[in-house]
Amino acid sequence: MKPKEKKLLIILFCVAAYLSFPFAVKIFTSDRKLYDSIMLWVNFGVLVVVFIKFARKPLMDALHSVREKIKKNLDAIKKQFDDTKSDVDGEQAKLDNIEQYLEEVQKHIIEMGKKERARIIEQARITAEKMIADAEAHAAYQMAKAKKELSDEMVDIAISMVEKKLKKEITQEDNASFVDQFLVNLETTKPQLN
Repeated sequence: MKPKEKKLLIILFCVAAYLSFPFAVKIFTSDRKLYDSIMLWVNFGVLVVVFIKFARKPLMDALHSVREKIKKNLDAIKKQFDDTKSDVDGEQAKLDNIEQYLEEVQKHIIEMGKKERARIIEQARITAEKMIADAEAHAAYQMAKAKKELSDEMVDIAISMVEKKLKKEITQEDNASFVDQFLVNLETTKPQLN
């Protein structure tokens, strides 16, 4: 006998028992309480059979869909947990290496400071050399200017002394003789100029 036929036979037997039970109970007993209790259990059995027959597949499908939905949610939560855990592990690795990173940053900053210091010192040296060269050039200019002024002043003093001496020693006659000699020289040089 096939499983379908067995199920059908069981259902037919249950329906026949259900339909014949009230008559059997009336025959064997007149007590209504016993009949109600038995009928309650029979009704419950029929309800269970009907439920298993007709509602089992939709109920199982609904339970399977709920199960799949819960499984998907759990998988998503597990994935989020794994991602978060890997992120936390990555951050923990960074925290473990933070001292080394800070030492590297400190070395880098010190190296940058040394380079900047060397650059500033070199720039200051170049500026100082330029200032010294400018100062030397200015000093040389001032010295040349002072020498020229001193030379001019000495020439002026010498001319003034010569003029005073000449005024004392040259007489009117010497003066007339110088003028005559100048005119003669001028006349002799005039034809050469033309």
